[in-house]
Amino acid sequence: MSLGRNLKELRQKQSLNQKDLSDRSGVSQATISRIETGRVRQPGSSALKNLADALGVSADSLMDDTAHLARVHKDRLHQIAEALNAFVIHENGHLLFISQTLADLLGYRGEELLAKDGIELLFAPQARPTARHIVASDSSNACEALMVRSDGSFLPVEITNVNISEKACLVIARDNTAHCCQQGAFRVLQAGCDANKMRDLGKVVRILGDELEAMGVQFEAVDLQVIDEQRNLLACYRAYSAARGYRSLQNVVNLQESLGRFVSLRRLVSYWHRDKAWEREADEDFRQMTKKIFSDSVYRPGLLIDVPFAQGILGLGLPIGGPRRTEQLSTILGEFARSISLVVKRLFELLSLREKLDST
Repeated sequence: MSLGRNLKELRQKQSLNQKDLSDRSGVSQATISRIETGRVRQPGSSALKNLADALGVSADSLMDDTAHLARVHKDRLHQIAEALNAFVIHENGHLLFISQTLADLLGYRGEELLAKDGIELLFAPQARPTARHIVASDSSNACEALMVRSDGSFLPVEITNVNISEKACLVIARDNTAHCCQQGAFRVLQAGCDANKMRDLGKVVRILGDELEAMGVQFEAVDLQVIDEQRNLLACYRAYSAARGYRSLQNVVNLQESLGRFVSLRRLVSYWHRDKAWEREADEDFRQMTKKIFSDSVYRPGLLIDVPFAQGILGLGLPIGGPRRTEQLSTILGEFARSISLVVKRLFELLSLREKLDST
C-alpha cells in the first residue's frame, strides 16, 4: 500500500480533511494533496515526521506497506476502548478515539471530539494538570478528576492510563459520582458525631457544601431546615459556595409564625409531610423569607431543589443559567440527607435528655 493511500486512509479515519491535517501538522495542504495522489512519493523527512505526529503514528508506519495491518490492530484497540468506556489520546493531547458510551455520558457525539484537545475540552481547569500527568506518565495508578459535560456541568471520574505506544495511551474513565457521594455522606456523618447541640449543625452543613463542591456540583448555597413541630421551631442553616463568598448563616425562628407569613414555606412543609422532593424557581416570596430569616437580600438562585428527610428538608440553590441536572442532584441530596437525618436524630435525643435533666 503506497504512502499516499496510507496517509489518506489515516486522515479519513480521524475525520480530518486535508486542511485540518495541514493545520495540525504544519505541512501545506498542496503537499498533502500531492502525496495522497502519488505525485510526491518521497516527501522530506521533516514533513513525513510532522504528518506522522499529527496522525499519532510513526513515520515508518506511514511508509510501510504493512501499515494496513497496524490499522487492523487500531480497530481492535477502538473496540477495547469502547468496551472499557475509554478514550485514546495522543501525547500532544489530541483525541484519537472516544467510546460512544463515554461521549454520551458527557453529552457529545463521538466524532465531534476527534482531533480536538481532549485535556482542554473534557477536563475541568483544576483537573487538567492531573489529566496531563496521567497521559504523560507510565503509571497505571488510578486518579480522581473532574470531567466537563457539554452543558458545563462536572462529572467526577476515576481515570487510569494504559500506554499503547510511544505517542498514545488509552485512558479509562469511570463515573465516580456514586463513590464520591458515599464518601462525602460518610464525612458529613463523621462531622455530625462531633456535634453536641443544634447550633453545631451549621458546621455540618458547611462540610456538606464542601463535599458537594469537591464533587463538582455547581450551586449557590446549600440549605437545611430542621422542622420541630413539638417545640414550634424552625432551625435554618445555609452554607454558600466558594463562588458566593463561602459564608455560613443560621437562625431559629417560630415555626407557626413563619408558616403564616410565607407561602413558599407552607408549600415546603406540605411537601415534607408528603415525603416528596420539590423543584421550583426561586420567587419573590422565597426571597422575602430569606431576607427575614437570614437578613440576606442578595441571595437570588435560579432553581431550588428540596429533598425531605425525617426531621426536615435539605435544599440546594442552583445558579441562574447554570446546568440543571435535577434528577441527578436530587439523588445526590438524598444520599446526604440520610446522613443529616441520623445527625439530627441524635441531636434531638440529646436535646430531650437535657430537657428531662433540667426538669428534675
